[in-house]
Amino acid sequence: MKPECDDARGLGTCCICEGERRVTTIVMLSFKNEVPGHGWGCVVCALPSDGASAVLCDRCADEYIAGRAKLLSACRGYPAEDGRVSIDALTIEHEHDPRVEH
Repeated sequence: MKPECDDARGLGTCCICEGERRVTTIVMLSFKNEVPGHGWGCVVCALPSDGASAVLCDRCADEYIAGRAKLLSACRGYPAEDGRVSIDALTIEHEHDPRVEH
């Protein structure tokens, strides 16, 4: 049996409902976050670790995947440490380039 995960300290609050329970899903966004070096990157195409992410509780993740819910916020940097920012504030693109090889 899978243990219940009610500990919000892992990823912080959900970027849709702002709830603190069962936040287990990470979504990589195609924008830069606000804290350089505190996001996702790619060693293959040399993309710096500046990519924004959003974290979702189990209920909101299902709704987001089904297209019935939209992100309201994103992580400013590290999910549990750097707080949240409005999703509309993220405007600079940050995308992996699969054509680049080293």
